[in-house]
Amino acid sequence: MINCIKYTFLPLAMLTAGLFTSCDEELEFAADESTYLSATQINGMLLDATTNKNNSIVELRSNEQSTNIVFRLSKQPKTGVDVTIGVDESYVSTYNSIHNTDFEMFPAENVAITNNGACVLAPDDTATPGLKVTLTAFDGMEEDKTYIVPLTATSSDEGISFSEMSKHMVLLVQDYRHKANHNKGEDAVKTVIYFEVNDANPLNALEFKTASGKYFFDDVVLFAANINWDAKKQRVYVSNNDNVQFLLDHNDEYLQPLRKAGMKVIISILGNHDQAGVAQLSEMGAKEFAREIAAYCRGYNLDGVAFDDEYSNDPVLSNPWLTEQSVEAGSRLMYECKKAMPEKIVSLYSLGSLYAQNLKIIDGVEPGQYCDYSVADYGRTEKPGIGMTLKQCAGMSIELFRDSGDTSTSTARSKKNAGYGYYMFFSPTPPKYISDERKRDQLTYCENVCLGLYDEELIRPSYYYPKNSTVRTAR
Repeated sequence: MINCIKYTFLPLAMLTAGLFTSCDEELEFAADESTYLSATQINGMLLDATTNKNNSIVELRSNEQSTNIVFRLSKQPKTGVDVTIGVDESYVSTYNSIHNTDFEMFPAENVAITNNGACVLAPDDTATPGLKVTLTAFDGMEEDKTYIVPLTATSSDEGISFSEMSKHMVLLVQDYRHKANHNKGEDAVKTVIYFEVNDANPLNALEFKTASGKYFFDDVVLFAANINWDAKKQRVYVSNNDNVQFLLDHNDEYLQPLRKAGMKVIISILGNHDQAGVAQLSEMGAKEFAREIAAYCRGYNLDGVAFDDEYSNDPVLSNPWLTEQSVEAGSRLMYECKKAMPEKIVSLYSLGSLYAQNLKIIDGVEPGQYCDYSVADYGRTEKPGIGMTLKQCAGMSIELFRDSGDTSTSTARSKKNAGYGYYMFFSPTPPKYISDERKRDQLTYCENVCLGLYDEELIRPSYYYPKNSTVRTAR
């Protein structure tokens, strides 16, 4: 069984002057290796077979689960090439050092690779067929802990070259065996629901189920925490209003039940009427703020961050934490966040200076690697940026409270068939959609989309969770 959900990080296989490079390489090596390579050199890289990236998360949903990898060459070798794929435990410390993580090794004896990792490329091949990597759960695995499987490719054939990074691939394994499996199909569109937490309880996502019993929503975004400037401490920081802080303080009651149901819980970061902003941090400011966001997500056991470039004032350019508002600055922050927390989601609400299609390559890394997915503003379809695919884009964004966006079954089905990976909903209003006839259209919209995306009915909710309450209430 292929892993149900993957989120990937650096680096993408980038072919520049015949050489595969990566962000991680640039962190370790200052010299440009391409200067010293022959034009006839053939370069190899180990990648995920689905995403073409060399770092992915595997959600272990059964005691034994498989994913596929592939070995690629920069050009046809003109002669047969023997390659061996294996587990390289020594790479764990290198990876953790680069990303400032402390992931533990997934036991090598619990990793099996097709044909013991041995494969052959024909003279006219540039890639192996998919090689199955099978992971077997072990006693003592902990939920909400990330384990690392460092894979490496080697070849004794002349003319095949590896950089230190290109020959490695990392699987980040998380134990989902005891969480509800709301997976609606291997290639199913994922639904994202933004809760305005000043008004609504995110537990209400649990009330939306398909006729087959799967949860309708995949990602729950808490809208919103803020980015602010702390004049006393002279730094940018994450600030929470009372409603966000309440949910974080009561994490086990309000957020972890969503995660136990298999949903991702993501914190939105929004500007807050001062000089700080998600698209106006200097390189230093972006790195420092990314470290804080990583600590915040790990500390509160959240699944990632969603950026929204709104409501920030002009930056004070004499402040070393800040720079002029730009797509480059916003791209840098997203990149630094993905680097700081490769096991978490980094997503975008396209607005202000930050639109997915305009995101920049940062340190040689394309947006498709540091932006896991992006949603457009109400009523719009997201457009992919450099290195992104439609699987990383929302086919439609629907504002439930204001009745904005195309909610038809036919549009949902067409977006699914076109290959879009997400659908976004914003601001549901329980208990109004339960008790107020004028607001029940919110449920009709979800029903229409459910039918279009999954070819099955949505069970209309008849209960809701009042704000700041864990008690299900009937209308």
